[in-house]
Amino acid sequence: MLRLFGYFAVVFVVLIVLRSIPVIGAPFRIPIVGLLLTVAVVGFVAERVGTGAVHRRRFQRMRRDLGQVDTPHNRGKLGALLLSQGRCAQAVEHLETAAAGEPQSAEWHYRLGCALLGARRREQAAAALTAAAGIDEEHAYGAVLLRLVEALHASGRHEEALEQVRRFERNHGPTPESAYRRGLAFKTLGRKAEAAASFDDVSRLTAGAARYQRGEARRFALRAFLARVV
Repeated sequence: MLRLFGYFAVVFVVLIVLRSIPVIGAPFRIPIVGLLLTVAVVGFVAERVGTGAVHRRRFQRMRRDLGQVDTPHNRGKLGALLLSQGRCAQAVEHLETAAAGEPQSAEWHYRLGCALLGARRREQAAAALTAAAGIDEEHAYGAVLLRLVEALHASGRHEEALEQVRRFERNHGPTPESAYRRGLAFKTLGRKAEAAASFDDVSRLTAGAARYQRGEARRFALRAFLARVV
């Protein structure tokens, strides 16, 4: 009962605060509508906070468990967990240890490359992803090559990025992402007709994407559209 009372008290306070905000507060001043919107806002924030707390507890538990045996493999698992939480800069050190300790593991080089890319250390990301692709170019269903393309493009190495897109497409055929990154490389190199054709491919491939792939495909279709006009 106290928890329910506390919940409604929070909703009431948040509603008052939201109503006081210029422009944004207008819909919250409408009876019932304002209350429903406030309940939705409080629910969303509570869910986000709860999810964050779960992630923190999971990380602390895993860090404690893995820390009992400090091996490259365990450091890699810890780095992968940090990477999955978007904590790229923190993941780098652990994944560097894993990649150095297990140099023939494409997984650790791949994860390290992704973490470095997220931390905007693009040249180093390209080096790590090159190492991963050299071990297994099919790693992560070929995503290792697409992340390498991304790192090379971000490093200004557009010809090399284009070469790696072609390498991916030889293995898997074109996808919305590979067509987008191909178009981006062509555009940067000043090859406008080929860039336009590649961006057209993104739209065509998106239209034919499987249902479970459509969300990601549409994201690259939007990026291709923006690349055309910007």
